[in-house]
Amino acid sequence: MSTQPATYDSDLYTWSLEQAELLRQGKFDQADLEHIIEEIEDMSKSEKRALQSFLENLLMHLLKWVHQPGLRGNSWKYTVIEQRKRLHNHLRENPGLKGKLDESIKDAYSLARLSAARETGLSDKLFPEICPWTFETFTNPEFWPPAEDEADYQ
Repeated sequence: MSTQPATYDSDLYTWSLEQAELLRQGKFDQADLEHIIEEIEDMSKSEKRALQSFLENLLMHLLKWVHQPGLRGNSWKYTVIEQRKRLHNHLRENPGLKGKLDESIKDAYSLARLSAARETGLSDKLFPEICPWTFETFTNPEFWPPAEDEADYQ
């Protein structure tokens, strides 16, 4: 009884291991190059989505920090600290993503605004339409924005 090679569509895990082994052995003619290329492209998209997720979560919590100072607590504080560290680590591991920061911040902020509105119960109109902070500012561990009545979003 012979075992058939796994196919891309039926068993991605086994297919990936088999393709890696074919590449290690230099058997490029036997490798499923079309799907290998597709998977590599998908990996880069996944890394960009992770960047946006870290940005979105961080920005959402900073908006909540500004607009609901009475609810500030350790949970929000440590989420901000954690997301800053995750963001820093992700960019260190994927320095090519730095060229995508402006676009990623714009996309992440628009989602963070909606998430902050949903979580606070406040209108999204209360939050600035464009991210009020620079990347350097909101990722700075010393930065904690003031309450809404004190904020000029600088």
